[in-house]
Amino acid sequence: MLIEWRDRLASGDVSAREAVDEWLHRLETVNQRTNCIACCDAERALAAAAALDDTYACGGVVGPLHGVPFTVKDWIDVEGLPCTGGFVDARDRRPAADATVVRRLRTAGAVVLAKTAVQVESELFGAVRNPHRPQHSPGASSSGEAAAVGGRGSLFGLASDSGGSIRVPAAWCGAAGLKPTAGLVPVTGHFPRVGDRGDGRTQIGPLAMSVPDLAFLLPLLAGPDDIDPGVPPITLEESSDAGLIGLRVARAASVDDWRCDDEVGEAVDAAVTAFVDRGATQVDDIDLRLSDCFDITQRYWDRSRLSGAEADRQLRDWDHYRWSMARARRDIDVIVMPTTAGCAPLHRPMETADYGFTLPASLTGWPALNVPLRRDGQLPLGVQLVARSWQDHVALAAGALLEHVWAG
Repeated sequence: MLIEWRDRLASGDVSAREAVDEWLHRLETVNQRTNCIACCDAERALAAAAALDDTYACGGVVGPLHGVPFTVKDWIDVEGLPCTGGFVDARDRRPAADATVVRRLRTAGAVVLAKTAVQVESELFGAVRNPHRPQHSPGASSSGEAAAVGGRGSLFGLASDSGGSIRVPAAWCGAAGLKPTAGLVPVTGHFPRVGDRGDGRTQIGPLAMSVPDLAFLLPLLAGPDDIDPGVPPITLEESSDAGLIGLRVARAASVDDWRCDDEVGEAVDAAVTAFVDRGATQVDDIDLRLSDCFDITQRYWDRSRLSGAEADRQLRDWDHYRWSMARARRDIDVIVMPTTAGCAPLHRPMETADYGFTLPASLTGWPALNVPLRRDGQLPLGVQLVARSWQDHVALAAGALLEHVWAG
């Protein structure tokens, strides 16, 4: 849908102000049943759209996203709008500059509609609800962003993912969501501040209504900004250049600690079959050692309480896990696995097991994509595609094909 609206705006079929006005109304409708909005400045968004219309009248589009509206997770800076990190004592924080990713999108002509709430429930924002069944959880921490996009109230949005905070909400709310390769997209302007030494797991990435929309957005977000030292000058390949012929795909070996629902397992098997039917090669399942992932991550979360020797051991174990997984997947291009063990549960606090299947890509830095399976009258499911580092385009190409197959 993003690409359709981009084309309509570029052709002049719809003005930027008309687009922003329509999506402000759509977002408010979704907000009424989900409480997904953290803050919204409609007057400012409409003024930005009007300025784009004036520019269009004089010389055409500003950029590839001319007039396209989008939303931003609370934790990512937007100049002049509150960015609290979800903390009550930071409720008055208003950054003086955009995060790099926001600046890049606005330079491309996009218009910020709103900031979105975080967490399933918080003192600052209250409870955020699933857009398909409000009594169910939206997932966290990017709850509001996933609810807005999955509920069809936002064309696309920006969020962040440390252990699964894009992918889990995307799966439960029915959105496509990408955690990019670690270091592909600058995290400059994320609050609380993160970086490859402070928290190398945390990445900023997009959510959208379809995988092709993500593929369109990623090149606009990626690349060094000369501020984030963890982003090398890597050339991002086009997803259209990635084919399935000869692609080596593997299922993640099942683990008793996080046994998934039958319908999720069936969706994973159907995804593998779809790839093989179109020229991919299925290779042996890979054991991602989910129990080790949890142990390493739990010690990371507890790092402020660790002794020096314990902290050193945690880092060594993390490094060994990355090394051993790189060896284990030498002959695998895409790992196909659940994003979560099941559909969105009834509204409750998040549990560690909710992130069981998203932790491997967080610890290794691999790009990981949630491909949504929306089912009429039922909660969405998600299948996760995990590619090699710097091979985001491969995951996106495979995800676009899978989405097309599921759409019939």
